[in-house]
Amino acid sequence: MSDALKITEQSPPSDLAPFIESFWRIDNPHDQDEDVVTFPDGGIDLYFFQNAECPLHISLVGLETQTQVASMPKRSSLLGVRLKLLAAEYLLHRPIAELLNTRTTLDNGYAQITPETFKSFTAFCQTLTEHFEVQLTQTSLVDPRKMAMSEAIYLAHGNVSVSEIADHASWSSRQINRYFNKWLGLPMKSYCDILRFRHSFDTLKAGELYPSEGFNDQSHYIKLIKKYSSLTPKQLARDESDRFIQLLTQK
Repeated sequence: MSDALKITEQSPPSDLAPFIESFWRIDNPHDQDEDVVTFPDGGIDLYFFQNAECPLHISLVGLETQTQVASMPKRSSLLGVRLKLLAAEYLLHRPIAELLNTRTTLDNGYAQITPETFKSFTAFCQTLTEHFEVQLTQTSLVDPRKMAMSEAIYLAHGNVSVSEIADHASWSSRQINRYFNKWLGLPMKSYCDILRFRHSFDTLKAGELYPSEGFNDQSHYIKLIKKYSSLTPKQLARDESDRFIQLLTQK
């Protein structure tokens, strides 16, 4: 698959970086469908899909806790934006708890994305940037406790406890978990476990089957990898068919 799908990514501007991880694009320019596998990665995704039969389909994808197997149709494009945890409140203005392991269709015209936008990835990124910058100005000031919480979680790649975050953000553990359950649909520990799993992609692609930090022992690490991928670290790193999208982007 590595020669079949074309993958492009772009980082957001600094003012949106606390809320957006990246803009991305996947193209299948060939005359056959391509199987793909995605793993939980802690991202909330907006999908913008296009092919000859479907000029534009937009969907909002909630957090995933399970491996997803899908097919990228022939001659199709999928553009998207991967959102961070605070985006639900401050950019989307809606909880996504009910979208855990599922998605919902959004109206065409969302964020002023049109079929014409697919002609330029740069234009796509700029249009969404302008949309989300407007959304950010329409909300109240970001709660500094929530910003401190989010920054610390991502800086640690999820390798941090609720009590540590509570001390750092001056916010109680109970309030933190209430926030995660309300807005994302799972407690903070579960979210952090997914981030730790995702962070392992870097070491796996480098051929390191057991990370030197972040886990109590090898059995703990293997258990987490199997939980979210149903594979051992060795099987995941091998990725012989190049079907694993997140590992493919590490290359």
